Amino acid sequence: MTSKVILFSYTNYPSLISNLEREGVKMGQNGLLRHGSFTFDLQGVSRAASHQIVRHRIASFSQQSQRYVKITRSYGYLKPSGIPEDLKVPVEIQGQKLDLTFSDVMDLTRQAEEGLVAKGIKAEDGRYLRPNAATTNIVMSMSPRQLIHFFNLRCAPDAQWEIRDLAWSMYAAVSLVAPQVFGPLPAADESDYIKKRVLLVSDLVQKQTEMFEKTPPGELFHLELQPYLDFAHPVDGFVRKY
Repeated sequence: MTSKVILFSYTNYPSLISNLEREGVKMGQNGLLRHGSFTFDLQGVSRAASHQIVRHRIASFSQQSQRYVKITRSYGYLKPSGIPEDLKVPVEIQGQKLDLTFSDVMDLTRQAEEGLVAKGIKAEDGRYLRPNAATTNIVMSMSPRQLIHFFNLRCAPDAQWEIRDLAWSMYAAVSLVAPQVFGPLPAADESDYIKKRVLLVSDLVQKQTEMFEKTPPGELFHLELQPYLDFAHPVDGFVRKY
């Protein structure tokens, strides 16, 4: 399943700086980090990843409800690439032995949840069957300072693969719209992996800046992330032009 990272609201720093200067206010780099907001719509992310995302408490979150959204309209799952599609594991159900793939297990949980609801069980109770691989949508707003902290942690090579892919996609998006604020990550001073990928992001942003500037206001610009960034799973990046 392909995840989507959409940057749909962000501070227009050239306009902010210009307006402040007209009022006689000069703002340094630290000030720019404090004053600003970036809002992402993260679609098709696993519950495992969303649990990690909401640990970043100095932020605002709105997450798709599992209580009120019907499973038949919302169910999807994200399979780790490290699990082969045809790999089967033995399970035993009431004395009957079965060999199931990851997809088989996901489909069983979906059928069981739908079956409970069909028998009159409340959806809020049926959802307890839903696995961590089940996908959700979450809206996240952060200041630049908190985003940099987020990137330093989640872009690291030892970060969990899914949230790392999302973090690099988000970093590319903010680097496109606010290069004066999001330069090389501080963590690049201690990690060759991060330093190399920061350069890759800088290159891909430079190649797409002209096309982004020509995008009509209000429209979504598709930010090409691959093959520049070698992700562990498919991620599409988008930025709404202002």
